[in-house]
Amino acid sequence: MKRYKFSDLLEYEGKVRELYLKFDLNLSSSNRISKYFSYLGEIEKTRKLDKDIFSKLIQKDRAKYYYSQYYVLEICNIVNSIEGSQQDERILKGKLIDLSKGTYLLSEETSNNTKARDTTFELSLFSFFFTKGLNVKLTDPNPDLQLQTNNFTYNIECKRPNSVNSLEKHIRSAVKQLKKTNNTNCVPTIALSLEQVLLGGDLILDSNTQVSALTFLDATLYEFLNNNLPMIQKICKDEPCLVLYYLSCLSGLKDDFIMANATYITGNLYNFEEDLSNRIYNDLQIMIPKQTI
Repeated sequence: MKRYKFSDLLEYEGKVRELYLKFDLNLSSSNRISKYFSYLGEIEKTRKLDKDIFSKLIQKDRAKYYYSQYYVLEICNIVNSIEGSQQDERILKGKLIDLSKGTYLLSEETSNNTKARDTTFELSLFSFFFTKGLNVKLTDPNPDLQLQTNNFTYNIECKRPNSVNSLEKHIRSAVKQLKKTNNTNCVPTIALSLEQVLLGGDLILDSNTQVSALTFLDATLYEFLNNNLPMIQKICKDEPCLVLYYLSCLSGLKDDFIMANATYITGNLYNFEEDLSNRIYNDLQIMIPKQTI
């Protein structure tokens, strides 16, 4: 979990614009990224002027206040990882175009405009692995990511189901796509973003401490992992598959509107023979290290 200041996040607006200009892309004032920074800037000015006015602003528009922080933080992490890595420029340009589209709030999203947040998940997972010092790259069209360790190459299909009811459809789609990319010494991997499935829309996790926030995310994912096993078995049948469960949210610590970002990820193995399963499990300890508090 990471605490941060508004002023630190606002410094990234220039970096984001420079990144888009590098690829001859226009970041207009009407797209969601520009709106996040604009709203966050208004909040920062109000916060410095008057505490009462600031509190009234928060109560008036809590969703935009909170989520301008959450999405700006995601974008900052993504920018850091992109700048620190070497990626295919054609693929990266396409991802940046998709990233800037979509709705301001998750609750405003419809089935026709999911691409922006789907891409955000791909890039956030890319950033998650990159910040762990792992060899990860963006690919297109399949898989979405490739993660290489000393032992294996993981072909990762990223899926972001919007409800429990859509979960099976997304898993089936990922399995079908992975069959196109499967080859020797590659581990077929499904990464599921579970914010909407487990936390609902535009949700802020209320926590008294950072430890309690991560403990909640860990327990929630572990329970879901076990409950979801029958569905994975039904879909995958005898096909081997690694499934990664990803959960990220904004956690409100109950002291002076301090906010922190919390991300937790866990994985489970299906249908690998024992020796191979053990080797992948050892890799997972590197891929998914324990969270620092």
